[in-house]
Amino acid sequence: MVYLPLGAALFAAGCQDPDAQVDTEGSKTSGAETGTTGSAGDTPTTDGPTSAGSEGTTGEPGDCYSTRDFFADKVWSKGMGTLCVQCHEPTGSAAAKGAKFRLLTPVYPGFIEANLANIESLAGYEFEDTPLILAKPSGVVEHGGGAVLPPESELYKNIQALLEQLEDPIECPPPSADESFPDVVMLDEVQTLRKAALHLVGRLPADDEVAAVEADGEAALVDVLEDMMTEDAFYARLTEILNDTFLTDMYYGGGSLNAINSGNPDWPNVAKYFDKENPMPDDQKQRIYRAVAREPLDLITYIVRNDRPFTEVLTADYTVFTPDSAFLYGVAAEFEDPSDPTELQPGVLKVTRNGKEMTYPHAGVLTSPMWLNRFPTTPTNRNRHRARKVYDQFLATDVLALASQAIDPDAGAAFANPTRDDPTCAQCHITIDPIAGAFQMFDRNNQEFLLEKPVWFPEMFAPGYQFELMPTDLAATGVQWLAQKVVADPRFSLSATYKMYQALTGEEPARYPTNAQAPDYQQQLAAWQTQDAFMRAVAAAFVADNHNLKAIIVKLILSPYYRGVQVANEPSEAHKAELAHVGTGRLSTPELLARKVIATTGVRWGGTGDLLNGEFKLLYGGIDSNNIVQRLSSINQLMASVAQRMAAEVSCNATAFDFSKPADARLLFPLVEPADTPDFKAAEIKANIQYLHERILGEVLASDDPELERTYELYREVWLAGAQNIADDLEGTGLGPCGATKDPNTGVALPDEQKLTQDELYTIRAWQAVVAYLLSDFAFLYE
Repeated sequence: MVYLPLGAALFAAGCQDPDAQVDTEGSKTSGAETGTTGSAGDTPTTDGPTSAGSEGTTGEPGDCYSTRDFFADKVWSKGMGTLCVQCHEPTGSAAAKGAKFRLLTPVYPGFIEANLANIESLAGYEFEDTPLILAKPSGVVEHGGGAVLPPESELYKNIQALLEQLEDPIECPPPSADESFPDVVMLDEVQTLRKAALHLVGRLPADDEVAAVEADGEAALVDVLEDMMTEDAFYARLTEILNDTFLTDMYYGGGSLNAINSGNPDWPNVAKYFDKENPMPDDQKQRIYRAVAREPLDLITYIVRNDRPFTEVLTADYTVFTPDSAFLYGVAAEFEDPSDPTELQPGVLKVTRNGKEMTYPHAGVLTSPMWLNRFPTTPTNRNRHRARKVYDQFLATDVLALASQAIDPDAGAAFANPTRDDPTCAQCHITIDPIAGAFQMFDRNNQEFLLEKPVWFPEMFAPGYQFELMPTDLAATGVQWLAQKVVADPRFSLSATYKMYQALTGEEPARYPTNAQAPDYQQQLAAWQTQDAFMRAVAAAFVADNHNLKAIIVKLILSPYYRGVQVANEPSEAHKAELAHVGTGRLSTPELLARKVIATTGVRWGGTGDLLNGEFKLLYGGIDSNNIVQRLSSINQLMASVAQRMAAEVSCNATAFDFSKPADARLLFPLVEPADTPDFKAAEIKANIQYLHERILGEVLASDDPELERTYELYREVWLAGAQNIADDLEGTGLGPCGATKDPNTGVALPDEQKLTQDELYTIRAWQAVVAYLLSDFAFLYE
C-alpha cells in the first residue's frame, strides 16, 4: 500500500495500450495510436485515457469507444478546436453573421457535448451530395473563412467518418467513479458515515446509524445520508454552502433593510422599521432584517427540504417568507406558529403602480430583493453585472474568460457605439447584453423596484438567450423567460454538481487545460477527462431524479473524490496527475471546525460564545460575504496559530468538565478516573487513548499501533514532569481556570459535589495535553 498524507490530494493517472487503435466505426483494432480529448494545437497521444467508456484509468482497454470520444479525439483535437473555433465560437465573426455552425470553447462546461450536438443538428444539410459542414471549409461553396480544409486532410476525413457515425451514434455508459479509480483505497462505509455526518449535520454518527451501516454497507449508508438530509442541521449547512455563492449574508449582520430603499412605497412596513418616533423593539428588528437577508437562501433550502426540483431556484413563481419578512413585505401568508422566526411559507410579492396592483414576476432567486441588491445595476451598467452572475452562479461559465485579451482603451473611440460595433468589445457584449435585457423591468437605481413599463436600449444587443431572441411581448416578465432557458441548458445541472463538489471537497473542479505546450499537459488532460466523465454522470443522475439536489450530494459522498485515502501501488508520474483531485484532505471551514469541536469534545470554543464563528472566523480563512468572499483552502501560519489556541483552550475547558461527570456520561474519558496513573493503570490509560483517537480523529487503531504509543508517551512525560513540579513546589495542585466549576457551554454553575478544581496527581493536566495534541493534529483540522 502507498499511503498519502492527509491534507494533500491523492495522485494518479493512467496509461493505455499503446498498440490500440480506434477505427472510424468505433471498434478497436491494433497497431496505432488512441487519442484523448485535446485543445488548441494538440494531438492525441497514448499517454492518457480517453473519456468515459473507452479506457480505464489503469490502462485496461475498454470495450466501447463512443461517438463522443471519436469526436473529441479525432475531430476536435485534430484541428476543429484550433482551425474552426476561431470564427465559429459564440463571439466570433461567423456567429456574428448568423452562422448555424457554432463551436463552444473550453470556457463552457460540457463544450464537447454541445459541439457534437451542434454538428449533429447540421449533419443533414448537403450541397451536391457533400455535407455542407465539409463543402464550405473545403471551398466547394462560398465560405467566409475561405478554403481551409483540403479533402485530402486528416481532419476532413475524420469529419466524414464522424458524420457516418452520427447516423447511428455509439453511446457508452459512463464508468462509475469506482471503475475510474480501481487502485484507490477508500474510506470504508462506517468511516465515510463519520466524515459525512460531521460535514452534513455537524455531529458524530449515532450508534444505530453505525450499526445499520456495519450490517448493510453502502445501501444502509445511502439511507442514513438521506435521513440526515432531513435534519435542521443539514439545512443550516446548506445555507452556508449557498451563501458561498450568493453572498447575501453580507446583509445578515443588519444591512438588509438599508439595502431596500426606506422610501419605497411598495412595502410601507419598511418605513415602520426605520420609524424613530415609534421605534420597534430591538429583538423584533433583528428578526426582521435577518429574515429579509436570508430570503433567497431560505427559498432554496425550502425547495430542497420539500424535495422540489432544484430548477425552482430559478423558475419558482413564488418566494418564501417567515412571519417577520411577511410583515415587512405586507404579505398575507398563513403560519402555523406566527411566533416562530424559522417557519417558512410560500407567497408572492405585490406592488401597486398608478392604482393597479401588479404581481412581482417571481423567478426564484433572480427576483429576490436581496439578490438584486447584492448584485446591483446602475444607469450605465444596465444589468450586465447581473448577467455575468447568471453565467457564473447557474451556468458555471466565466464570461470574462471568453475574450481574455488586452484591450486598447483608445480603440473604441473610433466607434459611436463600441459595445456593439467595436469587435473587441462586442466579443463579450454579444454574450452578456442579451441576458441583461431580461432584467429590464427593474429600475436602474432602486434595485428591487419594479417598473410599470420595462425600458430597454436599442444600442445594446437585443434581449435573449444564446442566439435566441426574447419575444418582445414578454419584456415585463423577461426574467421568467430567462429562467426557463437557463434551467434547460445542460450547464445548469453541471453547475449544481460543481458547486456541491466544491462544498464537499473544498476544491474547485478541474479545468480543461488549454496550454498544449505545458510539459504536463497530457497529465492535466487525463485528470480533467476522468473528472469530467464523473461530473457528467452525476449531473445526469441529478436530472433523472427530478433535479433532486440530494442525489448529487449522495453521489459525491460515495465517490473516491470524497473517500479516497491511499493508492494500492506506487503511482507513476502520469497516474499522480490523474488523481490530483482525489482524496479526503480538505481543510475544515471555521463553521465546520466549530461544529466538529463540540461534536467530539462536548465543549464549544468560546464557551457561551463561538470564537470560530466570531472573532477568529476571518483569521481562520472564513468569509464575511462582503469584502472577503473567497475561503482559504490551505492552512497558513496565522491559521495554524489559531488552531493551536483553539486546541489549548478547548482542552482546558473540556477535560476537567468531562471528568466531573459520571463515567457513563463522559464523552472523552469513560475508561479512566483522575486517580489512575501510569504506575498502576497503564492499560486503562492506553485504552482511553485508543478511544480518544477514534472519537477525535476517527482513527481505529490496533492496541499496539505506534501512534498510540507516541500519544501514551506524551501523557506519561507530562504526568511525570508535572508530578515532579508539584513535589518541588514549582506548581500547585489547583486547576485554576481549567477547573470544572460551571458548564462551559452555558456558564451555569455546577453543583458543589460535581465541581472539580484540584489535580493532586497531575493526571487531569496530562490528559489536557493529550486532548490539545489531538485537537491540533492535521487529521482533526482536515477532514
